[in-house]
This record gives sequence, structure tokens and C-alpha cells, in this order.
Amino acid sequence: MASFDSLSTRELLKRGFAAFVTDDTVANTGPVAIRLRYVGTGTVTSVTVTTATNIVMITSDGGTDTYAFNALTTIGAVVDAINADGIFQAKVLDTLRSIASASSITNGAITAHAFEGELVWDALVDTSAIFNIGYRISFDRGFKRNKIKDQHRVSLKEIIYVTDVGAASKINVYEIDKYGTATLVYSRPAVDHAATENTITFASGHGEITANDGNDLLVIAECGTSLANGCYMNVTGEIA
Repeated sequence: MASFDSLSTRELLKRGFAAFVTDDTVANTGPVAIRLRYVGTGTVTSVTVTTATNIVMITSDGGTDTYAFNALTTIGAVVDAINADGIFQAKVLDTLRSIASASSITNGAITAHAFEGELVWDALVDTSAIFNIGYRISFDRGFKRNKIKDQHRVSLKEIIYVTDVGAASKINVYEIDKYGTATLVYSRPAVDHAATENTITFASGHGEITANDGNDLLVIAECGTSLANGCYMNVTGEIA
């Protein structure tokens, strides 16, 4: 059990955040299916996704590593295989491990970018294929904070969304533990409006959904059978 002093310090250091995520038609703002960090000893030539087929990494020390979606049928299975090879470190981010890998990741070469002082490669969700927009609230969306993640917790306070969607659409919130197990903790039907913002708060803005220490919250607009362009979601909460 955490001490009183540690809990007091965590409360004092608590910070709010706001995250904006869109469908995949807007550059650099879509949900990330898999985030990658190179942990090899050489150089990276390329990381490329063929959306229905595979993800291929070419490096000077690992050579060509191919992860075929017909064998690794879920996003979680792809991530586990990449981590087992030890050339890249991979994590599932703004989607569920159980999502099918084939045709769920946007096509093409991935360009590395800086995140929290490290180079990462982001394989983005193909939102028009799986009809989902998601965002993971985590103390560690990168790779540097995992060792102290168990000492922190995250909370969700508000969801603002615009969804032009098909039938059976929902706003779902999952709590995800360190093993990747997702538990549905909140769900309600999504409102189908092409241009109108809809807001979800808890106790008129005075409440929140809080994960257990070290766990993440994944907010997903699960949009049934279709998702038109121009949809987005804004998530606000706290990290303590």
C-alpha cells in the first residue's frame, strides 16, 4: 500500500491533459495502432506496412524482419512477435490487442518522429477499415516511464466527439492492465451527427473514471458498420 506521503506527493503533482484524435484522413492526428522504438545496435533502413499483408522492418543488424498478418492475426500477436525478436520494442496504443491485424493499419512507409526525446515509428489505425477512433490515456505512451508506471494512475473526465457513423455505434471505455487485458468499464450509444459535437461528462463534470494504479484507460468510439471522414474525439482527464 502506498504511504500517506507518496499519495500526498502524487496529488500535488497531478496534471491535467487534453488529447485530440481524428479519423485517418487528417495527417498526424489519427490513432496509433502500434508504437515502435528501435532497440538494436545498428541503423534502421525502413519500416513499411502493406495493409492487408504485413509489416516489414529492415535494419542493419536484424536484416529484413517480416510480420505476416495471415499468421499474426491480431494487433496483439504482431506486437508480441516484434518484441520477441528484440530488434524493435513495440506496444499497442490506441486500439485493442484483439483487433484483427490485416487491413487495420494504414498502408505505406512509416517515418520516424521524436516522442519524449526518442525516435518512434507509429503504425496508424486505418479508421475507415475498422470504423474506430481511439485514444489511450496512459502515464507511459512512450517507452521511458514504464518502470515507474505502477506508482501512477490516470483518470478520464470528459469526452467530446463528432461521429458520422453506422448502426450499433458506441462510446466505450476500457481499463487495461499491464498484461494487456481489457475490461469494459463504461459504455453508451454514440450519437450520429456529422458536424455536431456531443459531450460526455460524469456527475456534471465533477466525477471521473479512474483506473487502478499502473493501468491505462482506452476510450474508443466504436462506430458500427461505417465511419465517415471528418470525425474526431477530444479526451480530457488527469494523470497523477
